[in-house]
Amino acid sequence: MPKIARNKQIQFQNMVTNLIDVDPKIVSREESLASESPYREKYHIEPNSGILNDPNGFSYFNGEYHLFYQWTPLAFTKEPHMWHHGWYHMVSKDLVHWRDLGPGIESDTYFDSHGAYSGSGLVVDNNLFLIYTGNTWDTKWQRVPYQIGAIMTPAGEFRKIKKPFIIGSPTGYTSHFRDPKIWQSGNSYFTILGIQRENLTGAAVIYQSQDLQNWQFKGEVKTKYNELGYMWECPDYFEIDDQGVLVMSPQGLKAEDDKYQNIYQTGYFLGKHLNLDTLAFDHGDFRELDSGFDFYASQTTLSPDGRRILSAWMGVSELRYPTEAYHYAGALVFPRELTIHNGKLIQNPVREIKELRHDAQTLNLDVTTTAHTISRGFAQELKVDVHMENTRQVILYLCASKDNQKSTRLVLDRVQQRIILDRTNSGVPFNIENGHVREQHLAIETVVQLDILIDRSSVEIFVNNGELVFTARIFPDDAQDNVLLEATDGVAKVVGKKWSL
Repeated sequence: MPKIARNKQIQFQNMVTNLIDVDPKIVSREESLASESPYREKYHIEPNSGILNDPNGFSYFNGEYHLFYQWTPLAFTKEPHMWHHGWYHMVSKDLVHWRDLGPGIESDTYFDSHGAYSGSGLVVDNNLFLIYTGNTWDTKWQRVPYQIGAIMTPAGEFRKIKKPFIIGSPTGYTSHFRDPKIWQSGNSYFTILGIQRENLTGAAVIYQSQDLQNWQFKGEVKTKYNELGYMWECPDYFEIDDQGVLVMSPQGLKAEDDKYQNIYQTGYFLGKHLNLDTLAFDHGDFRELDSGFDFYASQTTLSPDGRRILSAWMGVSELRYPTEAYHYAGALVFPRELTIHNGKLIQNPVREIKELRHDAQTLNLDVTTTAHTISRGFAQELKVDVHMENTRQVILYLCASKDNQKSTRLVLDRVQQRIILDRTNSGVPFNIENGHVREQHLAIETVVQLDILIDRSSVEIFVNNGELVFTARIFPDDAQDNVLLEATDGVAKVVGKKWSL
């Protein structure tokens, strides 16, 4: 393990810049600019300023859900330009109404001086135990990761644990080693972390502890993929219906037909339980969790009634979004319930979404070759069955202008057995180099079930009760608040409901 001299520790400590040291007027100015954005979401979590990315520490504790996210509040300022990775703290009793508790974990020690990176939480002895990666760079600009911890009390007070749990990386791996996800099994605690082998391929490793302070390296999770990208970020192992699930975000996958079209992906293995003694994991093929444009770094928790709930960053690393003109970027997806059906991980909006619904409208329409407006609004949910036995293709124009010159197109093609999401003319163009269209095979016989969440600058589309999901950021203008429908050949029956959210 690399050793760092005390004089270098002092040098790094002097480099630490805390948000508390910044003039409050600068922070207020950044938040004011962000609040002026025309693209602010109505019911999705997004930052008051700066950059939001990975969800962290997602837990149910002391009667509430606690959800943190990686936060760089002054990423777009010049004086000071502060690349400060901390955790921002949100709480909710119902997963849909969130209270802002402000900064949670700050990068204010030597061991996280260059970022409090991703991690997780576990309720232990009436406290929330948090474990995360502290990022540092030595004087030769070599990365040194530390796996460190903190305790949050029921009163919401944070106490960092001074001694790192793990220093550096295990033998045979590079310094890309991060994102611990913790759970308890029997009398032991386990954490899974993403890592890069010395041959520059990605993997996940397991550590075990009896006391949460001393962690022993158990080894690498034995999957059937020896080469799946160059780094696995944000691994998360859990079990549903007596099956094991490993979700992670592998970096460096090459596009294959309709798969892996984004710069980075998030997906899962589904199989038998992970053997915690041998670390053998008998599983199926790698599948992407989301077929859209903007989904990464997911994390799950258990609800009090035993449901597995997922959050994720509604964005991807290294991309630029139009909100940056207002000095903020990033949002979290609407929380999703995970289930397993026919060998697939199924995602649907949490049932608590009913608490947001109002102004219900029943839909029972015969849709023809003339585009027909079925609803309006920037914050709405459409839950419909599209009957296609008498048509070849149905197109939904989401967030469309009145003349339909601008829209995000969702195409259901019964002949080609395809579903296509096209944001070519959705509004402000961005991320052009990675394409405007995402599509997947969809077995269409007669009916396609859709549950569509529309917010001011995003859409989340759940197809056939969550068998397929498409997530996309879009940036329409103020007049693009229509949803239109048309059948390109014949007549389609559309039955369901629309709610404002």
